[in-house]
Amino acid sequence: MEIQRVNPEGLATPLAAYSQVVRAGSLVTTAGLIALDAEGKVVGEGDVEAQVRKTLDNLVIALEAVGASLNDVIKTTLYVSDMADYKAVNDIYNQYFADIRPARATVEAPLVMPSLLFEMDAIAVVSD
Repeated sequence: MEIQRVNPEGLATPLAAYSQVVRAGSLVTTAGLIALDAEGKVVGEGDVEAQVRKTLDNLVIALEAVGASLNDVIKTTLYVSDMADYKAVNDIYNQYFADIRPARATVEAPLVMPSLLFEMDAIAVVSD
């Protein structure tokens, strides 16, 4: 089975030794994606809605790099730095996943950079 390990153009260079997205056969997994632009700058500092939107846009880029789309996502894990932002996170998330409705977990956790309010990863399944 071929394994694709990809750091897509349009996403920031990873902060450590990992790939932003990996495809092994029909299984696609992403790293924890955050609200960074292609140059590695935080988008929407202090604005959780802007960070969720940018992170989801980055998810689309990652998935497309290995032939997947949001429609293929079966599971997401969301990490929020403050559960007080839960409603705002859901409002933006639902704009992307309202019709897809993957399984999901949400965890409150400190994130890798103090200016980050949101992070997520995803699992998708695509046709071989």
